[in-house]
Amino acid sequence: MLSAYLALSALASLCGGGPLHAASVVVHGGGQGPALHDALHEASDPVATAPPPGPADVPAAVRAAIAAAVALPGASAEVLELTGALPARCSLTRAEAPRPVSASGRVALHLFGRDGAERCDGWAWVRVRVSAPSLVTTRAIMEGAALEGAVAAVEREVVAGRPPVTTLPEGAVADRALAAGVPLDEAHFRIGARPGQAVAVVLRAGALAVEQRGQAIACRRGRACALLPTGRRVEGTWHDGRIQLESP
Repeated sequence: MLSAYLALSALASLCGGGPLHAASVVVHGGGQGPALHDALHEASDPVATAPPPGPADVPAAVRAAIAAAVALPGASAEVLELTGALPARCSLTRAEAPRPVSASGRVALHLFGRDGAERCDGWAWVRVRVSAPSLVTTRAIMEGAALEGAVAAVEREVVAGRPPVTTLPEGAVADRALAAGVPLDEAHFRIGARPGQAVAVVLRAGALAVEQRGQAIACRRGRACALLPTGRRVEGTWHDGRIQLESP
């Protein structure tokens, strides 16, 4: 099956990257993918020259496969175009996206069907627009100012390489001055103190709490990190102006 995908991808490259209009292949009894010459043969078939279906003509099985593949919480995907199909003699039964869909663009889709008593399958390209709630600034924000109360969720298209920020971590502050209407991404904010600044670190063990000073350092998204005087690096949550650690 993978070879079928590679064959069609190679054909797309030979054609200058354009879509393969309804190019498809049939596999009987075993599901083994065709060689490149098989894909070329199918592409020359009169069925293969039909215009690509528009959004209203996309089969329900294709829409369901794309919806199941959406990887972002709260996101939805709109099918804009389907290029490629099973031959006319093969009835589509289901479709499957081999990879998660996390942004707008072209998605490879594996099609499965039946030709009487025989199985058949093929590959298609689907162009999708992915939308998800994304936090956007509602007013101008100064560097170092808290973002809480200054952002709102709006539905926006998700672009590859720029995942949306859907929730605001506690203690998030602007890492730079931001104008109103700016969609947030990781580079726009930080949690707690700026790296290099002194910060309080609280270790809790049941009802006991021990606090000591440390130096804030860069940390992964949504977390706060510090370097203690002993040289130990710690990571926790930002709460009430301190880094909170929980005992293991």
